[in-house]
Amino acid sequence: MNAVCSSRRVWWMAAAGVVVAIGGGALFLREALTPPPTSLPSTPTYSVVEATSEEVHEVCGACHTYPPADSFPRHLWRHEVKRGFDFLRQSRFDIPYPSSESVALYYEKRAPVELPVPEPTYAPGPCPARFETTSWHLPGENKVPAVSNVNIVHLSDAKQPEVLVCDMRGNRVLALKPNDPFNRWRVLGEVSYPAHAEVVDLDGDGIKDILVACLGSFYPTDDKVGSVVWLKGEADGTFTPITLLDGIGRVADVQAADFRKCGKLDLVVAEFGWLKTGEVLYLENRTTDWSRPNFVPRVVDDRHGAIHVPVGDIDGDGNLDFVALISQEHETIVAFLGRGDGTFRKETIWAGPHPAYGSSGIQLVDLNGDKKLDVLYTNGDVLDTSEFLKPYQGVQWLENRGVFPFTHHPLAVMPGAHRAVAADIDGDGDLDVIAVSLLPDRKGRSLDSIILLEQTAPGTFVRHSLEKDSCDHITCAAGDLYGDGRAHLIIGDFVPMKNRPLSGAVRLWKNRGHR
Repeated sequence: MNAVCSSRRVWWMAAAGVVVAIGGGALFLREALTPPPTSLPSTPTYSVVEATSEEVHEVCGACHTYPPADSFPRHLWRHEVKRGFDFLRQSRFDIPYPSSESVALYYEKRAPVELPVPEPTYAPGPCPARFETTSWHLPGENKVPAVSNVNIVHLSDAKQPEVLVCDMRGNRVLALKPNDPFNRWRVLGEVSYPAHAEVVDLDGDGIKDILVACLGSFYPTDDKVGSVVWLKGEADGTFTPITLLDGIGRVADVQAADFRKCGKLDLVVAEFGWLKTGEVLYLENRTTDWSRPNFVPRVVDDRHGAIHVPVGDIDGDGNLDFVALISQEHETIVAFLGRGDGTFRKETIWAGPHPAYGSSGIQLVDLNGDKKLDVLYTNGDVLDTSEFLKPYQGVQWLENRGVFPFTHHPLAVMPGAHRAVAADIDGDGDLDVIAVSLLPDRKGRSLDSIILLEQTAPGTFVRHSLEKDSCDHITCAAGDLYGDGRAHLIIGDFVPMKNRPLSGAVRLWKNRGHR
C-alpha cells in the first residue's frame, strides 16, 4: 500500500522525530488520534500576547522545517498547535518556548480561512486509451478491503504474469493469474499485516521467492512488531515463511540487490516505526547455509517514517544505489549512493516545503527518456487530517539532471494522491503516468480518483480523468498482463473504516488500445 503505516507527521512540532506511514501501495495508518472538533473553543478572554515570528520559527522549527501558516486553514490551527505542544512536552528537546495560546494566535492571524483546491486543467481531447474494468473480491467473508500493495510479477512461469496482493485485513499474501476464468486466488503465505511484497530469487536456487515487509500492527504503535519475512519458494510451487528480521518497528518496504558485487543479495529495509521507532536499515547477507540465513543489520539513517526504498543506479557509476522516501515531519527523499562495497554516501534528492506535505510513495523511472533515473513522487497522505482538502497534494516529477538536488516539476494537483506509476499506456513509445487517490472524506465533491497523465512530448504531460468519486485507491501497478503489448492497470482498494464495504478489493483496468 502506499502509506499504510500512517499515523503520521510528527506534526509540525513533533520534536524528537515523532512520526508515522503506507507506501508503494502501503498504507501506514498514521495517527489514531481524535479528529479535531467541528467547532473549537474561542480565544480566551484573558489577555494573551501573540508569539513573535522569531519565537514561532524557533520552537516550530526545532526538529523539522518551519510549517507555514497556509499549510492548514485557520480553524484548524488551534488544534494543530495543541497537538504540537503535546509532542513537544514528551520530546527530548529542552528549549524555552512561548505558550501554546500565543503560538495559536500567531498562526490564526496569518492562516487563510480556507485552502481552495484549484480546478484541474484537462487535455482538450479524449483519453488515448480505452479500458474495460473488472472487480475482484479476495477469498473469504471480509467484504471491506484493506489491500496495501499490488504488483505484477512472474512467479512460476516466465511468460505468464500474476497479480501479487498484500491483504492487511486477512494477514496474507495472495496471487492471481489474470487469465484464469474462475479468478482463483492462491494464498502464498500468512504474515503479520503485510505492507509490501517483492519477488526475487534470494537464495539463488532458481526458484522465485517473495520478500514481505510486515507492519505487524494495523494501527500506529511503537511496539517492535515489525518484521521482514522470506517466503521461500519450493519446487512444488508452495512457499515456506522464514523470518529474516524481527523485533523492530513497523516495516513498510524491503528490497534486495547485490550492492557489494559479490553474487549475494543484500537487503535494504524501510522501518517506518511510529513516534520512537523507525530507521532505514542495510542488511548484509552473510549466509553460508540457507537452512540458517544470516543477515547482519546496520542503520544507515536513523529517521523514522521511511515508506519506500527502491533500488537503481542513480548516478550512473555502475554501482547500485537506493532511494528512501522518509515521511512524517521529515518529508524528504534521500539517495544512498553505493560505493560497491556495501557502504553508501547520502545526498538529498528533494525535500518537501513543510512537515504536513503528506509523502505517500515513490518510483524510480526514466520518465523523460534521457537515460537517467528520475523519481516519480506522490504526496497525498490524508490519514492524519482528512477533514480538509489539501491543494499542495498531488503528483511530482523529480528530474535527474546529474546533480543534487533533482529538479522539481509539479505534474498534477490531486488531493489524496497515494500512488503513481509510469507506463506506456497509449503505446506511443514514451511513458505516461497513472495516479490513484485515497480520500476517506470527499467533502461531497466530485474528485478524480484515477488520472492518466499522458506524455505528449519529453517532460510534457496532459491530464485525463479516468474515474471520479471512488477515492478508495491506495496502490496501483501497470504492466503487460496478457502478452498483447499493452500496459494494463491493477488498482488496490483500502477502506480505513469497516462501515463502508466496496464491490471489490482489486480492480483490473484492461487496456483495449487506442480509441
